Amino acid sequence: MNAAMNKAVLITPSGKPFEREVLNGLLERGCSVALPVADAEEANGYMEGLSESNRSRFIPLIGASDDEAGIVETVGRAIRHMGGLDMLIHGAAIVDEDACYDADPAAFGRQTSAALRSRMLYSRAAAAHMARDKKGHIAFLLLADSLYYADYPSSPVLNHGTIAMMKTLAKELSPFRIAVNAVTCGCYADPEERTDRKALKQKLEIHALKPYLPQPQELVAASLDWLLHVPERLVSGQNMHIGAGMDTFI
Repeated sequence: MNAAMNKAVLITPSGKPFEREVLNGLLERGCSVALPVADAEEANGYMEGLSESNRSRFIPLIGASDDEAGIVETVGRAIRHMGGLDMLIHGAAIVDEDACYDADPAAFGRQTSAALRSRMLYSRAAAAHMARDKKGHIAFLLLADSLYYADYPSSPVLNHGTIAMMKTLAKELSPFRIAVNAVTCGCYADPEERTDRKALKQKLEIHALKPYLPQPQELVAASLDWLLHVPERLVSGQNMHIGAGMDTFI
């Protein structure tokens, strides 16, 4: 096992199809991974299909609550089980914000605020530990805003709040040598969706001609390779883009 990859990572829950891909990708790279889950049934669902070696490095945090005290306790449990914490990865939010807003605008506002608050509390709890060692990495996985117009479940409102949070945290945590970055993924082909690939590519040609549609695991693999190898003391406050289907920023 590559010692450089033997990192202790806490990931927060996200939506399909990325959550399991992130978990499997980290375990395959030799990391120990903790994930908050609701109950033993959900934990067993994640355990299924894992090799014995990977299963021994997966720590499901059963019964994690989402209030401030619960999040601090959950992060503490992760640190005790893994013997430390090198990285916190916030999973990509896969939410149809348009449908949520149309159904109940007030509920949409509350849900978005709650999601941002949860990300901030997890980040703050993780940073409190990382600051003692003056090293660590907090990362946010996002799906490109512009893919919303090709009917992908991207979350532009939550994304913008997350990017603002990422930049603020990067500045505040700089004295403690904690890197804070985002990785924004482009288009992909969801293996569970029976979508007309030709029609989907035509929608995406505003971003790239005849765009390549990777599987979710390809985007996750590229994201993790970057996150696990980036020189943390040199790169912080950045939004790394991986894949097609995104606007170009200079």
